[in-house]
Amino acid sequence: MIKEVAFVAIAVSDKERARKFYQETLELKPTTTAMEGAWVEYDLGTVTIGVGCHPAWKPSRDASIAKLKESGVIFDMEKTETPVCWMAQFRDPDGNKLVVHKRKTK
Repeated sequence: MIKEVAFVAIAVSDKERARKFYQETLELKPTTTAMEGAWVEYDLGTVTIGVGCHPAWKPSRDASIAKLKESGVIFDMEKTETPVCWMAQFRDPDGNKLVVHKRKTK
């Protein structure tokens, strides 16, 4: 049984854009920087978020979600995995909540 999460690694495609987001938008302070800034760790209490940009590391992608984002759709909940599915929540122009959903194969 999992009792806690101590470390989360996030693959990014642009280290400078990621740095601005995590440090300026989210106001996180870097605790470790490596690979000329392509790897940065942020400690939040007992959890460390590692953000990395490397040709071998690819951000997770979903074609439906990517297409919606290209059309300007804003997501309230990014792609999330549950025990039975993957889903992401967004809103229509009137603010109604909609979900992209894919069941896992059994």
